[in-house]
Amino acid sequence: MGTLLLLRHGESTFNAAKVFTGLLDAELAPTGEAQLRTAAKLISDAGLVPDVLWRSTMIRAKRTTDLLLTELGLNEVPVEASWRLVERAYGCFTRLPKAEARARYGDELFFEWRRTMHGRPPAADPDVVGTWTDPSPVTDRGPLEAGVGESLADVAERVSALWRGSISRHLQEGQTAFVISHGNTLRALASVALGLTDAQVEHLNIPAGHPLVVSYADGILGRPHYLDGPTAQAAADAVAAEGGT
Repeated sequence: MGTLLLLRHGESTFNAAKVFTGLLDAELAPTGEAQLRTAAKLISDAGLVPDVLWRSTMIRAKRTTDLLLTELGLNEVPVEASWRLVERAYGCFTRLPKAEARARYGDELFFEWRRTMHGRPPAADPDVVGTWTDPSPVTDRGPLEAGVGESLADVAERVSALWRGSISRHLQEGQTAFVISHGNTLRALASVALGLTDAQVEHLNIPAGHPLVVSYADGILGRPHYLDGPTAQAAADAVAAEGGT
């Protein structure tokens, strides 16, 4: 029996400011660091020890990984980083405050480009991309380019190769695998691993810093559950109120 633990990185400075981040690198906010201390205690109390940890290459995911493992006192865990786990490329939404993006493009496009599987934000203006210097675009993003837009289906396609080629194999071997990534990337991974419908994905919100655990047995993933159910649900509701992950 294997165990999969999904963890969205702790709240970043852009998350706290309610600004679209996408492929921009951003540091963790103090609130994000506090979330990880809580997450580490929940994981420790649940007796979960990773055999392997997969993470995004972005700063906020790396910082989350480092802080979590330090809090858990685990320094020898194999850590694998992959560009396939980086956040969704948000195109013209990148670096816009969420409220401004909704006002500029309207509720219908705001929902379609953000929440549906196939809605894709248009690419950002090249002149705008040139102003993204602080934080700078992440350097290790594979073939993705700053300013491009991805649909959630695009993200699902890139994470599915990692899921089928690596992560699921750990589970098949009865191992415990942690995945530390981003809200949209984890939504896409959940759609692949759990076979979610488009409607289910549209309404899925994954809050920052809350460990989500899924058991694996006989080739089947069980029902996902948060280690801090009521608190995580309240945080997910707050994310939904902002328009979603």
